[in-house]
Amino acid sequence: MSNVISSEKKSPIVVSYGAGRDSTAMLVEMWKRNMRPDAIVFANVGSEKRETYEYIRLFDGWLKQHDFPGITVVRYEPKRAPYRSIEGNMVLNATLPGAAFNMHSCAMKFKIEPQVKWANHWAPAREAWARGQKVRKFIGFEAGETHRVKRADARAHSGKANKNEAKRYTYEMPLMEWGLDLEACIASIREVGLPVPAKSSCYFCPFQKTEEVDTATPEDRARTILIELTAEPYNTAVQGLWRRPRKEDGRPGSITEYILEKKLDFVPLHELADTIVLNDKCQKARTGVTLQAPHLPVSLRDRLTAAGHAVPRVVTPEAWDGRGKVYTESLREVPADVEDEMHAELIAAA
Repeated sequence: MSNVISSEKKSPIVVSYGAGRDSTAMLVEMWKRNMRPDAIVFANVGSEKRETYEYIRLFDGWLKQHDFPGITVVRYEPKRAPYRSIEGNMVLNATLPGAAFNMHSCAMKFKIEPQVKWANHWAPAREAWARGQKVRKFIGFEAGETHRVKRADARAHSGKANKNEAKRYTYEMPLMEWGLDLEACIASIREVGLPVPAKSSCYFCPFQKTEEVDTATPEDRARTILIELTAEPYNTAVQGLWRRPRKEDGRPGSITEYILEKKLDFVPLHELADTIVLNDKCQKARTGVTLQAPHLPVSLRDRLTAAGHAVPRVVTPEAWDGRGKVYTESLREVPADVEDEMHAELIAAA
């Protein structure tokens, strides 16, 4: 299987790599089927689970050992904003991810736009467009996930949210074409001796299930609480990251509520910050408007306080008195020197 078909002089293939089970299996299957991509691009939003970043370095080594291109990491680079991650954006602008409102804004800003910006300077793409060809973008949606295409974030990934980009790209979903569901994806990854990656998502993703909150790290739970806590006074549309209570599983609309109800551990909030200074460019900071959260009889701040937790104050830059431990985002990077035992074993076996 070491001989792969080159896509030179053909429409270049770019894999949008999410570092989860689906996109990893898609690349493994491409190798098995002698389909070599021209680029593999991971958009780092700075807010995924730490094990995801460790897996990227591991899988990057496997790809290079099998004559595939390594993983190209791109990211959103704001010109003036005081944040570089989705978490920082949420907290410092006192808002929730677009997915909580059934919008695709976070995917567009932190994932799609950095990939598009990178491709605009990528020679194979420019040459293809000059020839009148489209770039083939491979998306890792598994068989049986047609419902995902209707979701806001998935629509952004599959080109349905931007007609102009659809003129320059074809969006292909090989796993669906090959009939590979999640179970088959996991089997394919294990078949080549790779560990199965964790589900790829931000640790505060509105689409996560209760078991993901149950197994989250105490730090990730605490940072999720900070997002909901800061946004709540300005939030009139939804109850929290989960939007609304769900009858099917009994969960509340707020992940913070769930954490408190289940008595799940989280890092004391004052260890992360006792003061959150809002972004001076956000509307809340400019207007100084603070609402009383209308959707819950008792606010999240009051619930946390009643449970004995110290809760950070939230202030505008003008109101900040310079005191206290100020909130800073958790900016997570792909590690440059991860060489764990499993990676060493893969190299030795090559």
